Amino acid sequence: MTSLTIKTIDFGANKVGSKQIDVASDFEIESAKSVAYVVRWQLASRRSGSAKTKTMAEISGTTAKPHKQKGTGRARQGSKRSVQFVGGRTCHGPMPRSFDFSMPKKIVKKALADVLRMKLKENKVSLFSDFGSEIKTSKISETLAKNSFASTLIVHDGSNAALTKSAKNLKNVKTLDAKALNVYDILSFDHLMVDSKVFENNILGAIA
Repeated sequence: MTSLTIKTIDFGANKVGSKQIDVASDFEIESAKSVAYVVRWQLASRRSGSAKTKTMAEISGTTAKPHKQKGTGRARQGSKRSVQFVGGRTCHGPMPRSFDFSMPKKIVKKALADVLRMKLKENKVSLFSDFGSEIKTSKISETLAKNSFASTLIVHDGSNAALTKSAKNLKNVKTLDAKALNVYDILSFDHLMVDSKVFENNILGAIA
């Protein structure tokens, strides 16, 4: 059992405090390779794979032979649309395809737990509560500036639309539903700000 002190932010009372939490974890990363594999998998699935070059049939141009087959002393040619001519087809060019590949759920779960442990070990996780229903960008901006959070990923339960709209125009800030929490987004931001309910219901269970 490890005792952990986490910074708490109360938007309603505009207060910053701390909370002692007992975590059944040693905060050691089990496998750095699993984190790398999952990041590679996430980035591969985001690729559009829409690069495409034209085939011979798709290139516009004459179908006539450039010159007669014999007697000219030149190499025989069948079409000006061939790969060796300027404006011709591309040989072995890219075609639309999917870069996605399968990833075992156990590895994804392990990698997510590892990056969460890393953030907790580096004291880069804070909890927040009572944001309210008022859309107030300055409320988040002032809190981030006061605590010197360079870039922040705000994880919430998805029920507070005001929080999402309030952080929408802030630079280096992203709000994310807890259901969509992933390895790449956690690593992309310096600090992790989590709804206290989400932390107790989702995060603690994930790192156990």
